[in-house]
Amino acid sequence: MATKDIKELQKLLNKGMKVMPEKLPKIIEVEGLQFIEKNFRDEGFNDGSLKKWKKRKTRDSGGRDLTRYRTNRVGRKGNLNRYGSKVKDRALLVGHATGGDKLKNSFRARRNSRQVRFITYKGYARRHNEGLKGMPQRQFMGQSKTLTQQIEKKLTKELDKIFK
Repeated sequence: MATKDIKELQKLLNKGMKVMPEKLPKIIEVEGLQFIEKNFRDEGFNDGSLKKWKKRKTRDSGGRDLTRYRTNRVGRKGNLNRYGSKVKDRALLVGHATGGDKLKNSFRARRNSRQVRFITYKGYARRHNEGLKGMPQRQFMGQSKTLTQQIEKKLTKELDKIFK
């Protein structure tokens, strides 16, 4: 009787070893893209806890507000100027009048049996993610405890399906 149970267990383990190399990259791809999307929605980076991005600068070096008219020459003093009306209530890292061609929509994943690579065709993505050339760092992808937990959770769920 014990040998029958061992053989069944061995069959399950073999099945798991055969199926998981195919499923694991797919799981990482889906969870990774959802993670990047969530970071843009939250306007911060989730690494165990949410680290919010720095707000957009609205003051010049003299401390004056760049979003409001200073005189009545062009508009009413104190009202939003053209720049102010463009940035009011707009999410960070979202350009004005970009339609669907936004940074958050530019991410794709390439996978093979050994790795998953997340790519974007936007040239400025790295500058924002790493905070290069005077830009404040607004990280949206990278090593994260939250992402690792999500992948582990999904992987455990898939293994439970196989072993039941």
